[in-house]
This record gives sequence, C-alpha cells and structure tokens, in this order.
Amino acid sequence: MKSFSIKDGSLSITLMLISVWSILSFTSCEKGETNETNDNFYVKYVIKGNGAYGRFSNWTATTPQGMYTNSGTQVSGWSQTYGPLTRGFKCEVRIGNSIGASPTIEILVSKNNEPFALKVTNTGNSATYVIN
Repeated sequence: MKSFSIKDGSLSITLMLISVWSILSFTSCEKGETNETNDNFYVKYVIKGNGAYGRFSNWTATTPQGMYTNSGTQVSGWSQTYGPLTRGFKCEVRIGNSIGASPTIEILVSKNNEPFALKVTNTGNSATYVIN
C-alpha cells in the first residue's frame, strides 16, 4: 500500500491556498457592516412652554405613519415617542401658535434600545433633525 506524504509540492500549495482563503473569508466580515441596515431608531419629541404663561397650540410632528397634528388645544408641555424609524428619517416639529415666551423644542433619538440622546434643542417655533 502506498502512503501519502507532503513531498508533492502541489498538495502543500493547495492546502496553503485553502487555508489562506478560509482565513480571509472569515476575517473580511465585520459585524458593524451587517447590522447597520438593521438598526432601529426611536424619536422622542419634547415641547415645553417657557415662563409662567408659556403655552402653545397647533403643532405638528413627523411620525413613521405621517404627520401628527394637534389643532386648537393649548398646553404648556407635550412629549411623545415614535418608532421604529430608519436612517434618513427627517424628525421635524412645527408650532403654529405660542403665548408668552417661545417654547423650547427637544428632539431626542434612541438607537437599538439604547438611552435617548439629545440631538436638537431649539427655543422657537420649529426644530429639525435627520437620523444618520
């Protein structure tokens, strides 16, 4: 019976090429590349009336389902969370009417169930942030 040995150069070269190919195949994939498209984002809108008589009404906010609209109700504060969202979503709040000092608008974003991070704060009638 004939035994095989690695005297044959072509066998050792073939094994070496297979080993190198295997190592490169497994190390070329990064976890971040595959999860980037699967990220879930949530937006939290916060509006606060400023001053003793700070109130606002007739505001809109973008949501995954379209535009949230509140007409006529005067309030001193409002907060709501929407999601899941994807990269490129435009978070936007617009206030039609305010009484007293201009309200403060905050836009906070959470990625993959992490804590919310403040992305925009603005004292005025609008604020915008694009998730990236």
